[in-house]
Amino acid sequence: MSPSGSNKTVRELIQVTSEYLADRGIESARLNAERLLADVLGLARIELYFQHDRPVMGKELDEFRDLVRLRAGGQPLQTILGQTEFYSHLFKVLPGVFIPRPETEHLVEAAANLLGGGTHRLLAPVAVEIGCGTGVVGISLAMDLPRLTLHATDINPKAIELTRHNAHALGVEARVHVHHGSRFDPLPDHLKGEVDILVSNPPYIRCGDIEGLSEEVKGHDPHTALDGGQDGLDFYHALAAALKCWLRPGGYVAVEIGCDQGAEVQDIFSGVGAEDIVVIKDYSDRDRVVTARVGVAENDREDG
Repeated sequence: MSPSGSNKTVRELIQVTSEYLADRGIESARLNAERLLADVLGLARIELYFQHDRPVMGKELDEFRDLVRLRAGGQPLQTILGQTEFYSHLFKVLPGVFIPRPETEHLVEAAANLLGGGTHRLLAPVAVEIGCGTGVVGISLAMDLPRLTLHATDINPKAIELTRHNAHALGVEARVHVHHGSRFDPLPDHLKGEVDILVSNPPYIRCGDIEGLSEEVKGHDPHTALDGGQDGLDFYHALAAALKCWLRPGGYVAVEIGCDQGAEVQDIFSGVGAEDIVVIKDYSDRDRVVTARVGVAENDREDG
């Protein structure tokens, strides 16, 4: 789309903008064009299809062109719109806080299945999320499991503010407790040995690979949410070392991983005695989530 082009209908504007964004390397260019235009016009995206012949002009057209320029320049769609849809819920997003990606929904699904499936359904589970960001993972779990209590931590004060906002907006603030600090440090001591599941979408990019990421990622996501150390595995070692301190016997851990880290993360959890370690793939058949369980003492097995 040439931002200085003449007035166009909704249909024409979507078409020319899709081509313009695609030429600049924006993935899902048509979806981006539709989301931006729907936002400017105050419509749901589906409503654009019922108003294809509506002309877009004046202030609406100027505003749309401004947003398209931002998107073409690499600013994420989520921060332009100020929100993102995740696990069928709308979450507010802010610049300076890690932007959730759709593939992280696999982490929520895996964690919910561990807590709520089969004959071992937990009536009032306690979850801990390390590195909560916008809060999408833990809050989605709290909404999926109405009796779950979540304790979430993040080192980024903006993330703390944002998680609290999203928990309030989605009506689960009474069960979501957000703590500012690094990893496990700010968690209350009474949780030790009582947590049913630990979830995390940690930094897992190798530090040497960050510079090669797209501008949309490296220029807008905080590097502390990306940098996983020399081999990308620093955070997994820290999580594994803390499992037996915080999880109850038989408790679970579920983490998102990089697409080539499945075997390595399996080995890390196996090295601390975790059991039932599973690598879950995403819809593109790439490693995406690892789940594991802390072993139950032999006398507890017999009692059960």
